[in-house]
Amino acid sequence: MNRFLYTLAAAFLVVMAALLWLRGDDFLNALNAFGQRSEAPQPDISWTKVPELPEGAGAPGDGRLRHIVRSLLKPGAIAYEAILSFDSRADLEAFLKNSGGLKVLGSLPELGRVRVGYDDIDDLKDIPDNAETAPNYLVQLPTPPSNQGPGIQDSAVPFGSSALGWLGVGENENWGLGKKIAIIDTGVEAHTTFGETQVGAFQDFVSEEEGVNPEVNGHGTAVASVAAGSHPAAPGVAPAAEVLSYRVADGDGNSDSFTLAEGILAAVADGADVINISMGSTGNSSVVEEAIAAALEAGSTVVAAAGNNGTHELTYPAAYEGVISVGSIDALGQHLEFSNTSEDLNISAPGYEVPAAWPGEQVIQFTGTSASAPFVSGSIAAIMSMDPSLTGQQAYDLLVTHANEAGAPGYDGIYGDGILNVGRVVQAGESGIYDAAVASHYYAGDVEGNGREILQVVVENRGTEPLQASTLVIGSPLGEQQYTLGPIKPGDVLVREVVVDTRQAEIQGSVDYSTTLSLPSYQTDVQLGNNQLTSTFVDPALSEVPQG
Repeated sequence: MNRFLYTLAAAFLVVMAALLWLRGDDFLNALNAFGQRSEAPQPDISWTKVPELPEGAGAPGDGRLRHIVRSLLKPGAIAYEAILSFDSRADLEAFLKNSGGLKVLGSLPELGRVRVGYDDIDDLKDIPDNAETAPNYLVQLPTPPSNQGPGIQDSAVPFGSSALGWLGVGENENWGLGKKIAIIDTGVEAHTTFGETQVGAFQDFVSEEEGVNPEVNGHGTAVASVAAGSHPAAPGVAPAAEVLSYRVADGDGNSDSFTLAEGILAAVADGADVINISMGSTGNSSVVEEAIAAALEAGSTVVAAAGNNGTHELTYPAAYEGVISVGSIDALGQHLEFSNTSEDLNISAPGYEVPAAWPGEQVIQFTGTSASAPFVSGSIAAIMSMDPSLTGQQAYDLLVTHANEAGAPGYDGIYGDGILNVGRVVQAGESGIYDAAVASHYYAGDVEGNGREILQVVVENRGTEPLQASTLVIGSPLGEQQYTLGPIKPGDVLVREVVVDTRQAEIQGSVDYSTTLSLPSYQTDVQLGNNQLTSTFVDPALSEVPQG
C-alpha cells in the first residue's frame, strides 16, 4: 500500500503542475475531468483518494473558487477537507454560527482555526472572504523499515538489551522525577512498565467517523516505554517521569494536521515539559507550525522523529524550526539507511531493535526513528530532573555538548550534532575519567583539489581529563602509520588525514582501513570498546553509495 501512496503522490504532483498552467474555464474543466478519470483501486485509507469532482463544479470564471481549489490540491492533503484561518475571534465565531454548506469538524479558537468538510466543490463558495484556506494533511506513523524501499543495511547491528548501557545510563530509578513527558501518538495503553499512576493524563482526539479504525495501535505504548518505562526487559530512560498520553492517530496509525495540533495544544495546557512526536507528514501545515510555536513559547521542548523514508528531507513536524529532530543509528554507531537526513537534523539516537513495551503485557523489538526520538525526550526529562533550574532547551544543549562525535568532523546532515550519550552529561562533573575514542572514519573526497582522496580519522576525548601523548595507529594497504597525539582537552576533537590508495581500490573494488587508539600506561581508558574502528573505502566508480 505504501508503494501505491508514493505513486499516487507523484501522479498528484504532475496533475497539479498541469492545472496551474490553465486559466478560466479550462481550469475547472480539467479539474472535473481529473476526478472523472480516477478509476484506479484506492487504498483503504478513505481520505487519501483523489476527489471525484462532479461535472460543472464551480461557475466558469469564478477566480476565487479556483484559488481556493488550488490551495487545497496539495500532495498528501486529505480530500474533501480544509482548514480555515480567521484573524479575529469574532470572525471565527460568526462562521461557527453560520457555516453554510460546510461541515464543521473541529475548531481551535486559540489559533483561529476551523476544520471543515465538504461534499461538493460548490460548497467551498460558503467560505467567508475573511478566511484563509489551507489543506488538512495526512499525518502517519513512520513507515516501518523493511526490504521494500529504504531499509536496514546488512552491516547493521541491533541493540537488544544494550541500548541504555550504550547511552551511558546507569542507576536511573529517579530520572525524570517531577517532569512530564507528553506522548502525542496512538495512545498509551496500560502496561506494568508504567506502574499504577505514572500515566497522568489520557485524551483521545480520534474521531468515530466511518473509515477510521477505532482500535488502539501499540505504537504509542512502545514510544512511551522507551522514554519512561521501567519494565526489566524494556527499561526506559526516565522511569520516574509522568507520562501524558494524547491519542491523535487511529488503529492504522493515521492522523491529520488539525488533530496533531489539537494534541500539541492539549499537552501544553497540561504543563508538558517535553513533547514527543514520533509521527510525520510530507505536508507543511501552518496549524501544526503555530501549535509548535505555542508549545515552545510556553516552555515545552518538542522532539520529533526524522522519518523512515531514506531521503535527504525531514518530515513535519521534525522539519520545523525549534523542534529537535532525531535520526537513527545502530549499535555500532552507524547511520541507518532508512533514517532521513537533512542539514536541519539535530541529533541521532538508537533506532534498531531496542526493547519496548506493547499492549497485552508484551515486549517487542522496536526499530525506526519512532524509537530514536523518545530516547532524546527521556534524556531531556532526566537531565531536567537532576537540575530543576534547567529548561528543556538547556538540558538538550548539555546533551549536544556531550554528544559523541560521528561522521564528518563537527556538524553534518547524516548524524546532526552527534550521537546521544546521556552518561557523559551525568559524569561531566566527575574527575579522573579517561576515555579516548576513534569517533569516525570520514571519506572527505578530494578536499584539496589535487586528485587525492582523503580519509579523515576523527579522534575524540569523551572523558573528563585531558589526554596526554595518546598513540594512533592507522593501518592500510600501504602499511601502518603511527602518530603521537598532543594534548586533547575533554570534549575536543582531533583529525588526522590519510591519502586513500585509490589505485588499489580500482583493482580490488574497495580498500579496508583500520585504526587503533591507545593511552599511555599512566592513564586508564574506561571504555576500550571505542578505541578501534575499521571501515571500507569503495571505489566510487563501482558504487553509488556515498562515502562517509
